[in-house]
Amino acid sequence: MSEASSDLQPFYVAALAEYVAGTDESSLHKAYELGRAALEAGLGVVDLVLLHHTAMSDLQRTEKRDGSRESMALAAAFLAEALSPFEMMLRGYRETNSQLRAANAHLMTANAAVAAANAALKAEVAERERAEAALVHAQKLQAVGLLAGGVAHHFNNLLTVVLGNLQLARRRLNDNAVVERLLAAATSGAERGAEVVKQLLTFSRQQVLEARVVDVAAWMAGASPLISSALRGDIKVEVDVAPGVSRIRIDPAQLELALLNLAVNARDAMPTGGVLRLSAANRNVHDDRLGLHGAYVAISVADTGEGVDPELVSRVFEPFFTTKELGPGAGLGLSQVHGFVHQSGGAIDLESVVGQGTTFHIYLPAVAEALTQAGDTPPAPQLPKDASGRVLVVDDDVEVADLTGQLLEGYGYVVKLVHRAKAALELLDRGEPVDLVFSDIIMPGMNGIQLAQEVRRRFPRLPILLATGYSEAMPDAAAMGLTVVTKPYDDAMLCARLGELMRNGAGD
Repeated sequence: MSEASSDLQPFYVAALAEYVAGTDESSLHKAYELGRAALEAGLGVVDLVLLHHTAMSDLQRTEKRDGSRESMALAAAFLAEALSPFEMMLRGYRETNSQLRAANAHLMTANAAVAAANAALKAEVAERERAEAALVHAQKLQAVGLLAGGVAHHFNNLLTVVLGNLQLARRRLNDNAVVERLLAAATSGAERGAEVVKQLLTFSRQQVLEARVVDVAAWMAGASPLISSALRGDIKVEVDVAPGVSRIRIDPAQLELALLNLAVNARDAMPTGGVLRLSAANRNVHDDRLGLHGAYVAISVADTGEGVDPELVSRVFEPFFTTKELGPGAGLGLSQVHGFVHQSGGAIDLESVVGQGTTFHIYLPAVAEALTQAGDTPPAPQLPKDASGRVLVVDDDVEVADLTGQLLEGYGYVVKLVHRAKAALELLDRGEPVDLVFSDIIMPGMNGIQLAQEVRRRFPRLPILLATGYSEAMPDAAAMGLTVVTKPYDDAMLCARLGELMRNGAGD
């Protein structure tokens, strides 16, 4: 028996004897107090039962109590009361344990919620990082595009001067075959330069587009043979246009050039042959990365070629980036496609797996407008046989203005040159006899569009012809019904436009 049991034994024996003898309430209360003392002393239930057994033995021996059923029942009631603090403790343990289980379940639920929130946060952070990377890439392309557009504009003026002077030189050539070949080579080089400028302007979204509403299915049927002709015989072309594809408003020639660029790119990615698949279908797109929300027509160009290295995917639309041999215009094909698609209100994306192939997706806004009929496009103007008239040329570039004057004078026009729009208006206000105003669009101060508005307001019957290599003001010019020629312009085409406008007046 432990020391704690020995200390409690005499008290337990006395209290038990008192209760068995008198069964009063105070003796029963002593049983409860003895049980609590045992609990505080560190005794367990088994210890207290042993203590009770010893007390019963002592009681029967010293007081010669019989083991009647009544005495045993009283002793059992005393033991039960002595054990009640243990029962209360156990009940408290159970209640605490139940609370702990409930708290643990709540904690597990909270942990699951925190884990879900953490996963959502990680996904949001990853998506934000992707969006930020796409934004940075788009801003980089935009910055490069602005630079390319500015360079191309000035280069366009230089090419206008070069090509124009070559045209003037060939007019004055007296059957000198050697000089003719040299001039032809120089002209060819300048024209290739003009094509590079055109590609740069397309990338920078500053190319003049001649958009019209087209039926995608019919257009694809007409364009696929041209695309097939640009490929090798070991490349199979498949065309799949979904039923009911919507119409799009697009410059068909530029779209054809875009698909041709993608097809040539795919051809080079399949040196041993493969399959090129052209497809078109309606798509509802909601993509913040591409900046698309709404109904689009998705035109896809897929190849079974070598694929693009993941590290290079983000660079494929950069101008002059190429994995091929460098040459004239190398690295401008995909950048031209990128610029044209974005200028048309859409976006382009690609999927690629190394060793399996690449798919370019072009998304263009779906429209519900009526088709633009072939007859809606005005016929090409005819070169006048007896060109005559007085033309006011307005261009801030002195060399371009001088060249234009020489070209027009060579066809028989009388030319007056000024280098500012305000100077042109002052000259007209003074009564200078003029049959047509030919002005550049991009000029410091008052531009060509603003000049045209003033000329129409002050001299409503005076024809106006505008020229540009690019211009964000082109929609305004189209809305005003103005005729525009693009730089570098051919002298015959320019004179034909002038003759047509002079014959028709100001559109009255």
